[in-house]
Amino acid sequence: MDTKLEQKPLGLYIHIPFCHTKCTYCDFNTYTGLENLIDDFTESICNEIEFWSITDKYRINSIFIGGGTPSYIDVENLEKIINKINSNFKISKEIEITMEINPEDVTDKKALLWKNIGINRCSVGIQSLNDDELKIINRRHTANKAINSINILKKYFKNVSIDLIYGLPKQNLKSYVDTLEKIIKINPTHISAYSLQVEKGTYLNEQVFKNEVVVATDDISAEMYKKTQNILKKNNYKNYEISNWSKNGLLSEHNMKYWKLEPYIGIGPGAHSYLEKKRFSVIKSPKKYIQSIKKIKKNKIINIEEKIRFLKKNTFFEIYEEHNSKNEKLEFLMLSLRLEQGIDIKDFKQRFSQDFDELYLNKLKHYFKNNILEKNNGFYKLTKKGKLFANEVANNFVD
Repeated sequence: MDTKLEQKPLGLYIHIPFCHTKCTYCDFNTYTGLENLIDDFTESICNEIEFWSITDKYRINSIFIGGGTPSYIDVENLEKIINKINSNFKISKEIEITMEINPEDVTDKKALLWKNIGINRCSVGIQSLNDDELKIINRRHTANKAINSINILKKYFKNVSIDLIYGLPKQNLKSYVDTLEKIIKINPTHISAYSLQVEKGTYLNEQVFKNEVVVATDDISAEMYKKTQNILKKNNYKNYEISNWSKNGLLSEHNMKYWKLEPYIGIGPGAHSYLEKKRFSVIKSPKKYIQSIKKIKKNKIINIEEKIRFLKKNTFFEIYEEHNSKNEKLEFLMLSLRLEQGIDIKDFKQRFSQDFDELYLNKLKHYFKNNILEKNNGFYKLTKKGKLFANEVANNFVD
């Protein structure tokens, strides 16, 4: 029997928590001023990768190096990490390897080095092409630097994705559309556009609380999202997920794993995993992470379930939960509704042994009547109007 046929696709996320400066809105597990830890941290990442070594059940078909700012650390460190992955996992020939990049780190020399170590997809944190908006959220690049960085990356990579945020302080509908139109002229293969979230514990939350800055209202943000939909559609971008648009079928293969509840392993402090119907995340502190890895690296465990139990027992996890049917159903519905294709009725029945139409008949009637949902070839998907209420709809199904 050909064992390759039995190997399931698996995603790998690598978390690099280091940043030069912290953006005002950022609530991710990121740190400034810890550059002295980078070499020890890289060794710890490599040791965790070796601990997870899987060569039979799964085959890696996507790697996402995120943060933090992976482009901030030396290429030599990134190369060590990628080499360690290659020597500890079966790798798909068509693998997607994405790295998050800040515009101020981009040069021709670095772009070529990133390509040479195996990166084949770039995700660039632009956020805005308005200098006043960039300054107030503590981004280090200017609009001109951002544009130049994309043009450099396009010389070396066929797949370049741009991140934008709408609803920023000092931003209005006109300035946001101006950013969007400038980005379209550059013609990246992929655009992610997210509504600004004011999260607790961020500097932005403090600014908003003290009335030092004003962010967009929900109504204005909704208008910005509608503009995004219309403008990108006119320019041949497919809205394959609520906040993501692509050209030429170049969607984010790695992020599709999150939205389709497919397995992935998160490596590094604060990184999340979904594996064997379990969700868990690594301790957040880089210093504690480095210390914990020293205990873990000595252990060679083959069985995946035993690996998870060992890490749980040794307090390596910040969060750990085993999925019950209700949790999995809610996640399946919330994530499926984010996708353009919507809820796959056959997949739902295979996962939960229930008929979707029978289970939710009355709720479906309500959403059809209010033009929130539509049915298309065995899928229930959100209408253009419905995309503004995705999480609310999913929660209502499971309640």
